[in-house]
Amino acid sequence: MIVIKTNTIRETVGMTVDMTMKVLLVAAIFFGAIFFSEDVKAHDGVHVDVDKINKQIEESDDPGPLYLLRAKLCRKHGRPDLGLLDLQQARGMGVDPDAEALERALCLRDRMKSTEALSIMDKLVDRRSKNLMEVLSERSNLRDAVGQIEGAINDLVRVHVVSPDLEKTLRLGDLYERRGADVLAVSVYRQAMESGMESSLLVIARIRAETASGGYEVALQLVNEKLQEASLKATWYQRRAEIYRASGREEKAIADLEKALEELDGIFKRRPVPIHQVTRARVLRLLGRLEEARQQLVEVLANAPGYASAQRELDLVEQLEKQKTP
Repeated sequence: MIVIKTNTIRETVGMTVDMTMKVLLVAAIFFGAIFFSEDVKAHDGVHVDVDKINKQIEESDDPGPLYLLRAKLCRKHGRPDLGLLDLQQARGMGVDPDAEALERALCLRDRMKSTEALSIMDKLVDRRSKNLMEVLSERSNLRDAVGQIEGAINDLVRVHVVSPDLEKTLRLGDLYERRGADVLAVSVYRQAMESGMESSLLVIARIRAETASGGYEVALQLVNEKLQEASLKATWYQRRAEIYRASGREEKAIADLEKALEELDGIFKRRPVPIHQVTRARVLRLLGRLEEARQQLVEVLANAPGYASAQRELDLVEQLEKQKTP
């Protein structure tokens, strides 16, 4: 007959559990150290701003907000994948859940996962998150990018009513113009100017929308005011010519285009610069001198291949040339 003492069993089991806990603790520390080392290593070299946060995370007793900040920086510097990893860490460390959710949506957006990003933004809007205006602004941008222009407008209108700054005004007007609602675009631009907002970009946008909606006299008045104060008048002559042409006053349009060309030719004798070359090419296009315009733009792009406005103008010239070819 074998007799086993109860106390002995308890002591043995207790020692086993104790040893198991110690082993698990050591393993957790060991693998945690490995993870942290790999985490820092993965973020190394992304950008000097990220490197600074790496050090702060290593020394912090409350790294949650730092993980969120590093996620934003990683996204900003082209590594949204690393941003998502940081957000996974931040979620369990007491960060603002709305801020984390929006940043996660933006990282997913930058990883071309628009549907997932929009789904997160929709939930934030539905629950009226603390950062609602920021969410609406970002959702407007994303909706525009995926072709949901009505939704983009609806979101931006809500933001614009609260804080109508220049950037939002130009964006909202541009959305209306692209939707073909030029009258609404004019209203947005006009209200901004009447409120005291000043910017040449705003004036140019309103001139464009007024012309497209038939407000020729208002557009002409705006251009004439700029002509009186401008030292370089060629671009304003060109804009006035486009208004004259749109309103059926072709002779006046040609006269203004010739004035613009004469001024630009005078500038070229001193020092030709790309922006003036593109303007000159645009004037030549409007005069119907497509071959000369194309040669001008080819010359610009040979010296500055990334000049976007020159490339857009060349695309337009080549499109017109194809239309003229039988």
